Amino acid sequence: MIIQRQRKKKRRKIRLLMAGSDLNTVKGGMVSVSRNYLRTKHWKRTEVFYVATHRESSGPVKLGIFAAAYIRILICLLRKRADIALLNVSERGSVYRKALLMKLCHFFGVPVIFHHHGAEFNDFYGTLSEKKKKYIQKVLTEADLNIVLSRSQEKDILEKAPKARVQFLYNSIETEEENPYSGDTCYILTMGRLGERKGTYDLLEALRDLDSSLPDSVKAALCGDGETEEVKALVEQYGLKHRVCHVGWTDGKEKEEFLKKAMLHVLPSYREVLPMSILETMARGIPNISTNISSIPEVIEDGVNGFLITPGDTSLLKERILQLVSDQELRMEFSREAYRTIKEKFSLRQNVSTMEHILLKVIKEAKTGKGRNGGRKARR
Repeated sequence: MIIQRQRKKKRRKIRLLMAGSDLNTVKGGMVSVSRNYLRTKHWKRTEVFYVATHRESSGPVKLGIFAAAYIRILICLLRKRADIALLNVSERGSVYRKALLMKLCHFFGVPVIFHHHGAEFNDFYGTLSEKKKKYIQKVLTEADLNIVLSRSQEKDILEKAPKARVQFLYNSIETEEENPYSGDTCYILTMGRLGERKGTYDLLEALRDLDSSLPDSVKAALCGDGETEEVKALVEQYGLKHRVCHVGWTDGKEKEEFLKKAMLHVLPSYREVLPMSILETMARGIPNISTNISSIPEVIEDGVNGFLITPGDTSLLKERILQLVSDQELRMEFSREAYRTIKEKFSLRQNVSTMEHILLKVIKEAKTGKGRNGGRKARR
C-alpha cells in the first residue's frame, strides 16, 4: 500500500497596512510604537506595510504629504495588497485624515482598526461644536475596532461613542534578557516632549529647590523636543546650568548613553495616555516618578516599582526625588519590580501575539458579515 502524504498548504500571511506619522522626522510615543512594530521579528504570520500620512511642516506641505499617502494607499487597495488597515490616530487633524482613509479602505472592503494614541484627544473633543462631535462619534462607530491603550481610555471612547467597538491593548517595549540597571548612576532623566503638559517646568522648579541638597555628581538630562528654548531660558533663570547637562532631543547612541547612566526617570505629566518613555525606562530597570493620571497607575504601582504624585504637587515631587537619589537600596528594589512588571505585562512579544489574534478576528468578522463593516464586497 502506498500512502500519499498531502503537503499542508502554506498559510498566506496577513497583509497589514499601517498608516501614521513620518518615522524619520516626527518624534513621540506614537512613532516609537510604529517603529517597534516594524522592527520586531515577533510577527508570526503578518507582513506590515507602512505609509507615512503626516509630517510636521506648513499647511501646504502637510496637505501634499497626505495627498501622496492617499494615492499610495489607493494603489495598494487597487492591487489587493491589504487585508486590513491599522490607522494610528491622535487628535485634531489626525482624526480627520484617518477618517478619510477609513472611508477609502471601506470602499474596497478592507476592515479598519483605529489605534488611538492621543493624550489630548479629550481636550480636542471638548472644543468641538455639537455638529463636529457627532461626526467624530460617527467615525469612531464606523471603525471595525478602536484599539486603546488603557482601561481609562476605553471608558473615554465609549462615553463619546457608546456603539463603538473598543478593545484595550497596552503599549509595549522590547525587553532585555536581564535587568541592566546597576544603581550606580548619576542622571535624573526625563524623556519625551518638553513643556507644560509633560510637567517639565515642575521638574525644573523641583531641581531649583533641591539644588543644595543634591550631590554635585547628580545631573539632569531633559531629553525631548517641544519647548526647548523656553526650558533653556528657565535653566538659566534658575541658575541650573551646572545641574542640567542636556536639553533637547536625543536618539541613537546619545540616547543610549543617557539611559545607561540614568539613576531615575521623572515624568510629572498633566495629560497622558500610556507614555512610551515610562515603558522604555522601566524595561531597563530605571525607577520612575510620574503622576497618577490616565493609564500610568496601570504600570507604576506607587511605592512598589516607582512613585506616583498628583500633577502639580511639586512638594511631593521634591520629596520623592530626594528620597530616591539618597537611597540606593530603594532604587534597586524599585528597579527589580519595574523590570519584572514590563517583562510580564508589557513585552513586545506578548503584544504582537495579541495583535495578530485581533487582526485575524477582525478580518474573519468582516468576511462573515459579523463585523462593523463586514460582508461588504470590494468595489473594483
